[in-house]
Amino acid sequence: MTDQDRTDPFDSDSNPENSEAADTVKFEGAESQEEIEVLSPLEKLQKEKDELEDRLTRTQAELVNYRRRTQNEIAQFRKYEGLNFVRDLLPVIDNLQRAVGASGQAASVDDLKKGVEMVIQQFLDILASKEVKQIPANGEPFDPNLHEAVQQVPSNDIPAMHIAQELETGYQMNDRVVRPAKVIVSTGPQDNSEE
Repeated sequence: MTDQDRTDPFDSDSNPENSEAADTVKFEGAESQEEIEVLSPLEKLQKEKDELEDRLTRTQAELVNYRRRTQNEIAQFRKYEGLNFVRDLLPVIDNLQRAVGASGQAASVDDLKKGVEMVIQQFLDILASKEVKQIPANGEPFDPNLHEAVQQVPSNDIPAMHIAQELETGYQMNDRVVRPAKVIVSTGPQDNSEE
């Protein structure tokens, strides 16, 4: 066997199959260094763009979920915001029912009246705990922000534009009027010269 016959099967020069593979390898590695450098920043920017788009999509989804969750919490709060107030009022109702039940057994009307007055005081205490207070009226100067005048009457005892009588108690919560007091306002002493 000669040296030519003894060719190394892995020698790319002597094996025709390997010469094609060598050509292929050379072809794949034939890109110039300049092309690799141009593609590398482009691919890097594309990857950064994809990551930023993904982050943006996730952030938008989180924002939508946050808004939805917040809206649900607000809706639940509004739906049940009066729950504690109602719980505070239930004993008042219980006491009124007891008063009605005891009215048949009461020895006198005064005892029944005393019981109802206690329930009213309990109710006012609950309102006070919620920062609700009565608007002062009788003898006070008339204030259209707090009082609703339903009538005017002359009075020798009460000066003009002062409240002569309270018809319905007004209430305010903190600085906001819940219901103005309905009142009768004095016009001052009656002028007898008209007669």
